[in-house]
This record gives sequence, structure tokens and C-alpha cells, in this order.
Amino acid sequence: MTTRHPAPLAALFVAVSALFTAGLRAADATPAMPTGAAIPIEHFFADSAMHSLQLSPDGHHLTFLAAMGTGHTGIAMMDLETGQTEAIVAMRDENITQYFWKGNDRIVFGGDVGGNESYSYRSIGLKNRKVIDLAQSQKQYGTEMANTAGIISTLRLDPNHILIEGTKHADSLNNFGVFLLDVRSGDRDKMEGSDVVGIRGLFPDNTGVIRGLDRRVGDVVIHELRPDSLSTFFKVGETPADLAVGEPTWQSLAFNADNQTLYVLTREGSHASHLRAYNVARRAFLPELDYTIPGSYESIILSPDLRRLLGVSYLTDRREVHWFDETRAQLQAKIDGALPDTTNLIISSSDDGQRRVIVSTSDRVPGTFYLLDLQNPARGRPAIMMLGQANPHLQPAQLQPMMSISYPARDGLLIHGYLTLPAGAQGHRVPLVIHPHGGPYGIRDEWGYDGEVQFLASRGYAVLQPNYRGSGGYGVDFLLAGRQQWGGKMQDDLTDGVKWAIAQGFADPDRVAIVGASYGGYAALAGVTFTPELYRCAVNYVGVSDLSIIAGYGIGNGRNNGMDRTFQNKWIGDDPVYRHDHSPVNYVQNIRVPTLHAYGDNDPRVDIDHWKRLKAELDRYNKPYEYVREGDEGHGFHHEDARIGFYRKVEDFLARYLAAPGQIKVGPTKVIDLPAKN
Repeated sequence: MTTRHPAPLAALFVAVSALFTAGLRAADATPAMPTGAAIPIEHFFADSAMHSLQLSPDGHHLTFLAAMGTGHTGIAMMDLETGQTEAIVAMRDENITQYFWKGNDRIVFGGDVGGNESYSYRSIGLKNRKVIDLAQSQKQYGTEMANTAGIISTLRLDPNHILIEGTKHADSLNNFGVFLLDVRSGDRDKMEGSDVVGIRGLFPDNTGVIRGLDRRVGDVVIHELRPDSLSTFFKVGETPADLAVGEPTWQSLAFNADNQTLYVLTREGSHASHLRAYNVARRAFLPELDYTIPGSYESIILSPDLRRLLGVSYLTDRREVHWFDETRAQLQAKIDGALPDTTNLIISSSDDGQRRVIVSTSDRVPGTFYLLDLQNPARGRPAIMMLGQANPHLQPAQLQPMMSISYPARDGLLIHGYLTLPAGAQGHRVPLVIHPHGGPYGIRDEWGYDGEVQFLASRGYAVLQPNYRGSGGYGVDFLLAGRQQWGGKMQDDLTDGVKWAIAQGFADPDRVAIVGASYGGYAALAGVTFTPELYRCAVNYVGVSDLSIIAGYGIGNGRNNGMDRTFQNKWIGDDPVYRHDHSPVNYVQNIRVPTLHAYGDNDPRVDIDHWKRLKAELDRYNKPYEYVREGDEGHGFHHEDARIGFYRKVEDFLARYLAAPGQIKVGPTKVIDLPAKN
């Protein structure tokens, strides 16, 4: 068993100070790439220089996650009054991936241990720098002994507590439930409302009291609320159980600071979502708010004190915002005027709103961070001051624009997506990588910077990202059109996308590859087994190979297992024959081209058995393949060295098998076996 400790602060200070200073001068310090030189692969896949910027509630300090020079990501902090920057904390063997302020003197932080998606959490006091253990990963202590936690709410208005769902090993008879966790002591007190039979979702108010439930009853999910902790729950709506995951008829979003006004999304059948305000005590909608969202809901924007609804963001082809608050709309207009040609979001604010952090992004800008200071402009500071960049090595001129496209599927359904062409592709057919997203249901690709897409484009490939049927953001009917279409019509949408790109003159029909992760990895396998004539090679990254393995998921004691089984049966398929016939592992004999595969031993979503069964079949039929297997990774490679190493393999693999026409040679089996790390 390995115990994790904070890295020595003195050793981290120099690294973070240098990084932050470099970030401030990033535009001047980044050398221009020589003409025709390939962008180094590390520039796409190394850990971000800085990200997840947050202001303290009083606005005096700015924190961010940064590469610490120790091989791991930690938390750094800048005093906005003095300009002094210092490292706060990093862990010896894992990256910190999330954190948030509790009051002005404490930060809660956490990280995934070994990729198994069971997070450890700690807090650190900024005065004495003492780290307090709040929750352990199951990997660290074993399932039976860990005080585990999944955060339900950070309770922004409470400086001392967060609301979690997890286990308390000291209570061996009844250790699973919802707890109010004291971030200053680590104590956790069990809350009422977590033991309801058939419960699937919990929704707290701003004090941590469970005020909303989603309860499974037969084939429906009942949505319930209560006005206070002493009252009984009452029904406000219901959703067919198979739609409750992606398109519920009632979705609670957030309580106003009064803890009675609840912002909700409502849907009726296949109609658009409505943003409404509901008074829980009066059991009635407020007439002042009934906004029809013209795209896919993303989030609501509240004032820092949670007293005012400022706006709602949603997705069409791009991210858009509807502002309800005129003052906030005017501020956004000023920001956009000062920072043209990018999408500019306020990602953190002091409680008084006088200081805010802005991130500016686009399809060719990974993220540039600014401080908007409305508090002290008279001191000679600019109103907007650049803080740094997520990736200071990349410049917009080096990257390629992402175009919104659409094409008809063979049954007439309109498929939307994005196309990124490599430099110099205009008027020429170039190698094409079709790149289906994961999920698959309710997820979609979006317009914006994508490091994997830009990496592929920089190597001379066009990249097509179809939002195939079943993707989110295009309405209930489009979502339902993908149900039980693994390897069926969802795969046809990808095939039709390839044919569209060829017909439009973008793609060379002899040089098409399919590359994807998770469900996208399944699609890559389905592509070379079900339509083997279409592709020259394929990359499967943590992809599903056998639907019968998925059929066994959800058998246990977790809260959502009933919903998991409903989802699997209704959306993937409940017929063993269907699952067999749509599992690429059963059709490996059809593969004609080389394939590259990557899996993590700790993956909780796509079990390593998917690879073991697939590898056995590849060997059985003597198919040419390469693979990477990492013992300390999960659903995707999160350690920098493993991630960069994998994409080096991708670069080499595609360079060999998407070569010019007439140069493609399918060679003998070449296996790259990276031993599992212990």
C-alpha cells in the first residue's frame, strides 16, 4: 500500500514561479516553428501549463493547476495584491485533477488513483499548510476499508462542509449513504434521504439538505421534491426509465440562495427544453421565467451569491449564451470587444464580482487566461491582464480551422459534424481520419480546440467528426434514432460520412483510417470488421469489443445498477443473438488491414477483458496488429508519459499505413507489448 504525501513546497516553488512568469510572457517567449517543421508531439499531449483557474471568495488570491516539475500536476497560488506566486501542494504519485475553495483559507483537492475513477480527497489550510485526509480511493485501502466519497455538492455558500455520497468504514453495518463532510476535520455525518428504495438521483439545496429525489418505480422514474427537511416528498413529474439518463422530463439544476426557488429544465415528449423557475414551497412555477432553449442545454449562469439568474448557455454548432441580466450582457459585450475572434467565458469570480477570470478559446486557441480587474483600475493595472496560456507552445497560425458540416445519411437523416483539413489541402484529396466520439448516447463533438484533431491535421490528415445518430444536442428523436444501433445505423452514419467526404473531393478513397476511443474505439473495430473494404487501418483506444461483457455490468449493490441494466437492455440491446452479431470480437476474421489497440488495466468502464478476448481472436486468425497495454491507467491514459508514448505509436502507425497510393504494404504482425506496471 502506498501512502501519498504532499511534495516538498520548497522544491516546487521555483518550478511554478518560472512557469507562471513564462506564461505571462508566452506570446513573446514561444519560438516560431521553422517552415514545414512538424509540431512536436509533446506540444499537443503534455500536461497543460496552467488550467482550472479559480479566485478565492474575497478575490485576493488566484489559484491554478500547473505542471510542478515533479512529473505531477499540483496547485499553485498567486497573491493578487503582491504578485507573489508559490506552489501550494502536489502529490508524489498522482495528479491533482480537481479542487475548489472553501472560505478564504482552505482548499479541497482530489485526484484519481491509477485510473479506476475512485477519487481521493484532501483539504489544505493555507495558514498552516496542514493537509487533512477526507476520503480515500478504493485502490489505496481496499473496498472494505476505504472512506470513499463522490461529491454531490461543494455547497458554495458553506465554508466548512461538502455533501458526498460514499462509505464510512467505521459503520460496518450501514456504511453506504449520503454524508455532510467537514472539510476542516474530516468528520462525516450521515444525512437523511439516502436510503429510499429505488432511488436513482439526489438533489440537495445550498445547505446540504436533500430536497429532490429521482425514484425508480417499475418502468418509470418519478421526480420528487420537498419544501424542507421535515416535509415529505411530492411528485413533480415522471420519465420513462430508458430516457431518464439522457432526456428526462424534469431536471433540477440549482437552487437560488433562498433555497425555495429551483431552476429546472422541463421537456414534453420530443419537444425542446424549457428553462423555468419553480417555487418548491408553493408547488408552482414562477411566471417570470419560461425560456425555450434553441439548442442543447449546457449550463445556467448564476451570480456568485446565487441570488440572480444571469444567463443560460447552450450548444448549436457552437456555444452560445442567452443573457437574462442586462448588466451582465453589457459586460460580456465589452469583454468580447476587447478579445475579438475568440469565445470568452468567465470561469471564476470573487464574491463581490470585482475580480473575474476569463478564458478565451477557439478552434485554434487551446486557452488563454485573463484577469478582469474592476476593483483597482486606478492603480495603473489594465482592466484585463493576461495571466497565461494552457498551451504556450502552440500558436493559432500553426493550427487549422474546424468547419461545421452536414450530410444526409442513407435513410435521409441529416448528420451534423465537423471537418478539419490539413494545411495545403484545398483542391487536393488527402488522407482522411474519421474520428467518432465516445459515449455514445447524449454525447457530441463540439466546435473548439481539440488537441487530438489538431495533432492529426498537423500530420497531413483530414479529420471528420460526425455527430452520428444517438448523439446529444439534436433533439429527442435524433437521440432515439440511435437506440440499439451499435454496429448498425450508427455505424452506417460513419460509413456515409466517409462516402460524403470522398464525393466532396476532400478524401482520397484509398487512404481512409478510423480512429476512436471508448465507443469510438468500438466504432473503429466495427469499421474494420463490418465494412473492411472501407479502411486502410484503424486505431482502437479503450474500445468495447464484446457486447456480452457490457451485459454483465451493473450486477452488484450500487445505487444505479437498476438504471444501468435498463440502459443496457433498451439502448444497447437485450437479445444475446443481437449482442453476439454486433460484437466486433466475433468477426475478427473479416479484418484485412493493420490495427493498433490501447487499453488500461484499471479501466472501470471498458474492462480489460475486452482486450484479452480481442487479442486472442487476433492471434487466432493471425491478423497484423500492434498494441499498448498500461497497468496503471484506466479509461484513457492520464499520465503524461503514457499519453505521449501512445500518440507516438499512433503517429508512426498512421504514417506507415496511410502512405501515398501504391506505397501501402501490410506487413507481418508487430506487437508492442508494454508490460503492466505494478
